[in-house]
Amino acid sequence: MLDFFSKGVKKIFGTKYERDVAKYGPVVDEINDIYEGLHGLSNDDLRQKTHAFRQRIADYLSEIDQEIESILAEAREEEDIYHKEELFKEVDQLRDDRNKALEEVLLELLPEAFAVVKETARRFSENEELTVTATEHDRNLAAVPGKSY
Repeated sequence: MLDFFSKGVKKIFGTKYERDVAKYGPVVDEINDIYEGLHGLSNDDLRQKTHAFRQRIADYLSEIDQEIESILAEAREEEDIYHKEELFKEVDQLRDDRNKALEEVLLELLPEAFAVVKETARRFSENEELTVTATEHDRNLAAVPGKSY
């Protein structure tokens, strides 16, 4: 009896696998499309994608970050404890909003970021050594004595 019910539910709603494929299939297709376009990029251009992602995230969150900083600056100078508490509640709400905005931008970046990781992994698997132009951060790391990266 239970087996009959289980089969009926699967026919109506599908299996977990089928639901997952339907949910994530379009994202996987988008990742694969972006991935194909990354083959022509130089190693430096591919590496620069990470900095572009960081900049897009910072740009997306800059307005709310400025608002948080502004309210925190006001709270530091505030004498009235009750008003200060209200300001901190507002900051807490803004931080929650910031987390939601961060999730939005990360979901927006996910297909492109995953495609970049996939292309980078392909290049490392096909080449024992990749040559890129050193960034300022690379130079700073190389200047630390006694460390090998």
